[in-house]
Amino acid sequence: MKKIIITLTIALSFCSASFAVSSDQGSIRRVNQLVSEYSTHPDFQVISIGGLGLAVIKAAIRHDLDDDTVALLKAVRNIKRITIANYEDCPSDVRDRFVSKLDRLLDKESLLMEAKDSGEIMRIYGEPSENGDELTDLILNVPGDGTLICIRGTVRMKDVNRIMD
Repeated sequence: MKKIIITLTIALSFCSASFAVSSDQGSIRRVNQLVSEYSTHPDFQVISIGGLGLAVIKAAIRHDLDDDTVALLKAVRNIKRITIANYEDCPSDVRDRFVSKLDRLLDKESLLMEAKDSGEIMRIYGEPSENGDELTDLILNVPGDGTLICIRGTVRMKDVNRIMD
């Protein structure tokens, strides 16, 4: 499951992005606030990559401009922030409280996909555009692994398809 998460994270983070779970972008904001609240716990690890960090990544990618790299750059141009939370090592009571609060924050209607692998579940939340060619504010949640990934920005589906091909 961790391989799937890492692959999806890399693929989606290098996709066209501006993600939000709801049209008012409130859900992703509330999820990020929850992550901030729990980040003070010593076993709750958070990595946040903002505009500057993403600019450095994009600059590194520009070094090798083959067709795949050009597609990758087009995909990441609208990503504003990526936050990764790992709560795998938290005590079970902390972990359970976090997952319970997170489940209350996530809009079930924004669930795009649920994948199961070896008994572990990964849920991907996001808001598709009216014509379905873009996704806004993605949240990838794998409670069994204690992993949460929030990608703020917009992703165009055609850019995702180019990268996956």
